[in-house]
Amino acid sequence: MRSLPARLAVTAVAFVALAPVSDVHAAPPPATLRDVPLPFLWPRAGVYSVAAVSDTEAWFAGVQGFVNEPGGNPVVRRRMGSEWREYPLRGWSGSGGIQEVVAHGGEVWVWGVQDGTRLYLARFDGTAFQPVTPLSEDVYAYGTRLWAGPAGVWLQIKVVGSDSVIRPELYRRVGDAWTADPLAGQLQGGLPDLNARSATEAWTGSCRYNADAGRLESVALRWNGSTWAALPPLPTEHCVGSVAPAGGGAVWALAWDTLYHWDGTRWTSAPAGPFDGEGEKVRLDKDGNPLVVVGHTIKFAPVPPLRYAGGAWQRFTTPGGTWTSDLSVAPSGRIWVTGSTRIDSPVALTSP
Repeated sequence: MRSLPARLAVTAVAFVALAPVSDVHAAPPPATLRDVPLPFLWPRAGVYSVAAVSDTEAWFAGVQGFVNEPGGNPVVRRRMGSEWREYPLRGWSGSGGIQEVVAHGGEVWVWGVQDGTRLYLARFDGTAFQPVTPLSEDVYAYGTRLWAGPAGVWLQIKVVGSDSVIRPELYRRVGDAWTADPLAGQLQGGLPDLNARSATEAWTGSCRYNADAGRLESVALRWNGSTWAALPPLPTEHCVGSVAPAGGGAVWALAWDTLYHWDGTRWTSAPAGPFDGEGEKVRLDKDGNPLVVVGHTIKFAPVPPLRYAGGAWQRFTTPGGTWTSDLSVAPSGRIWVTGSTRIDSPVALTSP
């Protein structure tokens, strides 16, 4: 769900627009991405997801040989230096693709959809991806989400209940088992994103029903290692879709048409600029500037990643017209991007 049924009152929280940055501030670095040659993929391929590991290593996932739904064959490739490596996907059967790959601290996980209905969930053991048994047999596979970071591996699945209603369930990996977290059931549609800074600091956002006010509110929430606490509601009718913690209790929250910043006291908004809707994901570059992926599915012109720096928006320069599908930033600061060209050819990019 992208918007609330009624416009939220903005008096619940202090809110101002971000002022332009003075000219005395140093100019932000150029926003440039270069091409990463992809390995051989069968025709009609797509690279949907990227997980950065370092300046020289990243994982990519998607599909190849796609003709019709459901169809194609799964793609998981590891870029190491200038080489590409492929590993077996144990337990995979049927047709379909890998929707997402996540990596952090030696943990690498993927999920995909087999034959249009069956969830494939697997963990990399160093030589191959080993399947992990789904937590429920009645999973709506396309509703799955994975996150990996300093706070561990988190999994959200959407389960079809006996009443045929699809409900989100959130789990955190503890050892070799999953521990349930009740938060997903409290948010509108569950968690669209989760981003952690440490083992005891993770953030998310969505919409949540305020029973006292009798309405949905756009919220960002912080996890302290055991419980979640919500910030004051955002001054928008759109749900938070992605978050990027900035340290010191600050966080950037991306709604459909606006990027917001919480400084510990109040919410402020970045100017619209080239970002006027379809916000999908926000992450921070090595200097703490927000990087935004704008949804490309209904855009008729190329949509490269955006960066908000020095009080203004920048469009990344790419070798050709690029529609962005995913973005990941390595601990060292290198940016890795996946996307496609006008003719639907897969693209992989990285910062210089």
